[in-house]
Amino acid sequence: MWPIIKRTIKDRKIVFLIYIIAASAFFLMHVSVFPSFKDQQIDIAQLMQSMPQGFIEAFGLEDYDMSKFENYIAGEEFSLIWPLMLLIMSISLAGGAIASEIEKGTIEVLLSQPISRSKLYISRYISGVIMIFGFIIITMGLLIAMAAAFGIDLKLNHYPALSLVAFLFAWAIYSIAMFLSAVFSDRGKVYFISAALLFVMYALNILARLKESLHDLRYFSFFHYYVPNDLLIRNQIDKYSVIVFISVAVVFSIAGFIAFNRRDIST
Repeated sequence: MWPIIKRTIKDRKIVFLIYIIAASAFFLMHVSVFPSFKDQQIDIAQLMQSMPQGFIEAFGLEDYDMSKFENYIAGEEFSLIWPLMLLIMSISLAGGAIASEIEKGTIEVLLSQPISRSKLYISRYISGVIMIFGFIIITMGLLIAMAAAFGIDLKLNHYPALSLVAFLFAWAIYSIAMFLSAVFSDRGKVYFISAALLFVMYALNILARLKESLHDLRYFSFFHYYVPNDLLIRNQIDKYSVIVFISVAVVFSIAGFIAFNRRDIST
């Protein structure tokens, strides 16, 4: 399996590097302007007071504070931009793992080699997990290095919590997308359904925060279980987040494995 894993990672290294560079560019932009924004905290605080409380709670702006780096970067990066890149990359990796090979007709060539479907699926699956983990570790390391270069004080012991839950979040989405990749012969369907699922869950989380009568809908959204403010600012990991993400990842990993082994590759 390891030759396939290494080959898969090598084949996708350019795309992987593009995501790393894009995330690093956003990090550099926000880190570099933090010192200047820090001096404008009073004006920003006044602006926040003028916003409706429901809006602030819906978009997780309760802890928005430009005088503290973790508060600032949690709101500017880890609430949307960085996790969105991570999730898009995860879906892309899953779509290219199986469905893309079936779509292009190259899956038969792979299976004609002395390797079983099980090993092929597991190898492709593991390669994606490794790249997801690598993206998180590398970008987190770059952020810390950038902050240090600009003389910004960090709460280093808070970043492992964010990294862990972000990995579990991406792993869950990746596992769902891998299941879809094993079921469909068109990677476009994998991308569309996965993206639609994320959009619906994000909308449910916002609606649940805006309207009290829809409050329980938040439990059906992964974004309810990924809260960068709790992770990076308060260094708190919700055990239910870990349970939900791991459960989803395991269930869909097994479902994808079974579906790929049972399906007719010609369809």
